[in-house]
Amino acid sequence: MSFNKILFEAEKAKEEVAELCSRLIQFNTAHPEARTDGIVAYIKNYLDEHSIDNEVHSINPLKPNIVAKIPGSTDRKILWVGHLDVVPEGKPEFWTYPPYSGKITEDGYIHGRGSSDMKGADAAAMVAARILNELKEPLENTVEFWFTADEEIGGDEGARWLAETKRFQGDVCVIGDGNGGGLQLPSLDLGCKGGARTKLVARGKTAHGSTPFLGDNAITKLMKVIPWVEKIGEYRLELPEELDEPIESSIDFLMKTQTLSEEQKMAARRAFNYPTVTCNIINAGVKINVVPDYAEAEFDIRLTPGSKPMKVKERIEELVKEAGVPGVEAIVRASETAGYHESPNSPFAHQLAETVQKVTGRKPTFKILTGGTDAISIKRYTGIPCLGYGTSMTGQAHQPDEHNTIANLVLGVKVYAGFPLIYTG
Repeated sequence: MSFNKILFEAEKAKEEVAELCSRLIQFNTAHPEARTDGIVAYIKNYLDEHSIDNEVHSINPLKPNIVAKIPGSTDRKILWVGHLDVVPEGKPEFWTYPPYSGKITEDGYIHGRGSSDMKGADAAAMVAARILNELKEPLENTVEFWFTADEEIGGDEGARWLAETKRFQGDVCVIGDGNGGGLQLPSLDLGCKGGARTKLVARGKTAHGSTPFLGDNAITKLMKVIPWVEKIGEYRLELPEELDEPIESSIDFLMKTQTLSEEQKMAARRAFNYPTVTCNIINAGVKINVVPDYAEAEFDIRLTPGSKPMKVKERIEELVKEAGVPGVEAIVRASETAGYHESPNSPFAHQLAETVQKVTGRKPTFKILTGGTDAISIKRYTGIPCLGYGTSMTGQAHQPDEHNTIANLVLGVKVYAGFPLIYTG
């Protein structure tokens, strides 16, 4: 089948991919966000109906993973990996349509939790598998489409487990998570950020609330040190030169796809060369009339791949000491590497970029995701090169009123089905 034929078949599948995405969204109603047993059964039924070879892999029967296998005539193998779990919907009253309705509207949108992150890409991969499986002439590259559990909570029973147990075997891996920029701003993800999650712990002395001077308030101590941890946002990261251009492209992508205030624009310009830091959880106190002797705050600190997390850890610990508040310590979780990234100059990068250009008519840019994906585990435990092309829309992941366009899903079908015709290793 020629590349143009792939494009034609993908266009014909517009209604199919929209309906699949809608059904995948609806499965979240019956099962909590972490379970995948029902949705895997649905995907397996689709694959069986279309005579697509498939296997279910699980360490937990409530969280199975499923792979669709398209055989090739050479020993080259391409993996596609996407997750099936979603985050909770939050308050339903903030949604225009019920969050698990999978509502398809006449203006070409699909609404519901997971439509962007990432049931849309999953539906696109299912259709791509069908198109490739129906080829009359043999495909050169073997392709495996993996639909996994647990990504939103670390992948312990999903991609991480599959990577650790060497169930992932391939030459390259396309990650379906993320935002590919649509037709106007096509882009590929070279990698994604890692982190140095930090817990700030303050210890004091309890007392009756009527005599606070007899105690040592841990909350007060915590509040004094929180701004010092936030100073890590002023620490310039050491980054490899080959990421200079992708970082500029990443900043440009943020600027063009978000409506930002001047303050937010300043933050976006620093979002890759400096750590981002936000205090998102505070726990303290037991009763209104008891001076707390313990308080803690947790920080989400994101680091650009290629940086040196251990140096960031050292600097955070130095900042807490510089605050000069006794009884407060920082517990920093950092590893030797942050996230992961691939070279923009690899044959894999060039050939996936060629595929996207053939599909969109525009040369894609390379960027770095601000969040994390299953690629971190895949790269760490298998070494398989990973590049991302997703179908999500900017600003939709984890938000109320999450939605996506059918056009984005069709682009995903074209890229996921087209790349195996381009890839030569």
